[in-house]
Formats: sequence, structure tokens, C-alpha cells
Amino acid sequence: MIDELKQWLPQQVNSLTSATLYRAPNLLPDVEDVIGFIHLLADNVGHTREVQLSSVQFWALTSIGYDARAANDWLIVLQVLKEEIGKGLEKRFTAVDALAAWRTLDDILTYALIEATQLASDIDHAELLEHTQQLRQQMEDFEKSKSNFIAVAAHELKTPLTLLEGYANILRVETEPDSRLRLYVDGLNNGFRRMYEIINDMIDVSLIDLQSVELNYTQFYLERIILMVADSLDKHYHARQIDLIIMPLGQELRIFADQEKLTNAFNKVLFNALKFTPDGGKVTVSSALTRQAEADEHIAGYVDVQIQDTGIGINPEALEMIFDKFTSTMDASLHSSSKTKFKGGGPGLGLPIARGIVEAHGGRIWAESSGCNEETMPGSTFHIELPIWLHKPTVH
Repeated sequence: MIDELKQWLPQQVNSLTSATLYRAPNLLPDVEDVIGFIHLLADNVGHTREVQLSSVQFWALTSIGYDARAANDWLIVLQVLKEEIGKGLEKRFTAVDALAAWRTLDDILTYALIEATQLASDIDHAELLEHTQQLRQQMEDFEKSKSNFIAVAAHELKTPLTLLEGYANILRVETEPDSRLRLYVDGLNNGFRRMYEIINDMIDVSLIDLQSVELNYTQFYLERIILMVADSLDKHYHARQIDLIIMPLGQELRIFADQEKLTNAFNKVLFNALKFTPDGGKVTVSSALTRQAEADEHIAGYVDVQIQDTGIGINPEALEMIFDKFTSTMDASLHSSSKTKFKGGGPGLGLPIARGIVEAHGGRIWAESSGCNEETMPGSTFHIELPIWLHKPTVH
């Protein structure tokens, strides 16, 4: 049977090629390519599987190479050729001999299909990877462009806002303290302060996105910073009858950090706790030393400051999303106009800024909650983990 196949394939090479290309026209493999493959079949009939596989692999690399279109076209040609060979064997041999001949050729044809499929898959994967990298670069460029726009827009907004505030101050001087007009002017000034806060937040978040946060490291007592932030927010917590409890650190822990920026980070997280805790609730700030096993000549482990509230909580799928800028898990149409009231509104920049500041210090911030429920109030716990540097870090 092997000798007969070796004679039959070269005899049928023209008819097999013609029939195959008639059924699979306008593809990259031409007459010479198909004839060459049929001779490859004839030459490998009767050889061991290892020799057949090696021959097919060499053919695939030299005839197909790393051309995605050629690989996919060869897949079509090989499948059609396989059918045409089957038809030819049925006409030339008895059923028993045709089946035996088919089994002899099937391994080689299968190897060829596998190699062509593998090449097509590898090429598609490489092209997909390259396309993904291009998309990622485009997204990074877009985010950078967006951050630049936010920074420029925020700076530009300050000029007309300063002008308006100046005229409002002139009106304030020229009005009687107890007049109705003074109330209107005071309302304008409150609005200006709120606008300045939002603009400064926009500038901060754009600097974080552009990785342009500059840190001025000094050494200070961490507990004093937390108490200072708590004092600045006390009137807001008192107005809502929310208890703000600061648990002592247990020791006067001194850390190296940018005091101003870290104060801002704690302010943002404590404001978030205030916003999502109903009137009469409680917010507790505590801390613990962590990752002491990582201590070395540069760092004495970490301190984990925990801010726990009795608020509405956070859905598990939103625990990471809340740190994305301009993101809110609440319906914006239901927000209060005051940022200090329950579920008060805001641009969604507080937590992203806090994360950017903490991560710039080499720390991390995350939230824990069993879920969001405005009836049971499961609450949330925010962790701010900061490194305890033994010496002032070098700023690059």
C-alpha cells in the first residue's frame, strides 16, 4: 500500500491541485505551493511519525512563515485538499485499501493542519498583544491629556473667581452688618470658598495623575496631626451630632512625611466618613503597628490608621471603585447640596486625592465593608497604612 501511494500521489498531483484550488480560489497558496505539499506527502509516506512531524514543521516554517493571512489561507487549502484526496482514494482503491491508505496519509495531513493552526494562533496572539499595548498607550496618553486639561481649566477658573470674590468683598464692606444684603454677600463668599476647594481638589488630583506630587518630608507626631484634623472638623461633626472618637496611639509615634499633604489626606477620609454616617452616628479613629517583620535599617514597619464609621457601608464590588476620581456610588440626583450633610454632594475627588497622597508616601489605603444598607447601617472601615521611616527619605 505504501508503494502504491507513493506512485498514486505524484500521478494525481495535477488533478488534486486543480480540484483543490477550484474549491478554494483567490488564496495565497498557488499551484506550485499545492504541488509541493502533495510531493511532501508522497515523500513522507511510510516514514516514522517523528520524521513526518519534523518534515511538516520545516515545511510550515518555510512555506507559511509568520504571515497571518498565509496561515489562515493554508488552513482552508489543507482542509479542501484532504477531502479531495479522500475522494480520489475511494475511486482508485477498494474500500478496505482506501481506508488503509487514508490512515497512512491522515497523520501527515493532521500534522500540517496543526502547524498551520498554531502559526495562525501565534500570529493572532502577537497581533492582539501589540494592539492591546497600543490601546494601553493610547489610554495613558488620553489620561495624561485629560489630567493636563483639568489642571489648566482649574487654574483658568481661579482668575474670574478671584475677580468675582473681589467685587463681593467690596459689597460686603459697603453693606450694614445686619442687613439682608449682607446675608446675600455672605452667601456668595461661602459659595466662593466652596468653589476654591473644588478647584484646588482638581489641581491636586491632576498632579497625582501626572505623578507630580512633591513631598516635603519632616518628622512629627502622627497623633497630633490626627487630633488637629479632628479639631478642624469638630464643628461639622457636632452639627450632625456624630461622635468623633480618637483612640490614643499607645505611644508617641513620630513619622517622616509631608505634614500638609498627610493632613489633607486624613481630612478627606474623615469628611467621607461624616458624609455617609447618619446624624447621631459615630466615627472612631484607631491605629495599630503592622508589618513589623519587614523592618530593616531604613524602616521600622508600618502604622495602620483605621477610620471606622457607623454609616451606610459600601457594596463589595465598589470597594476599589470609590478611589477612582469623579466616581460616586450614590445617585447624584439624591445628593444633598451641602457636602457636610448626610450623603452630601461633591465631585468625587476626596478619596482619590487621599489615595494619591498616601501612595506617594509609600503607603496604601483601602476600605472594608460588609455591604451597603441604609436601614441596618453596617458601616465601613478605611485603612491608611504608612511606612515608619527611621531616617528622612530621599526625595527623587
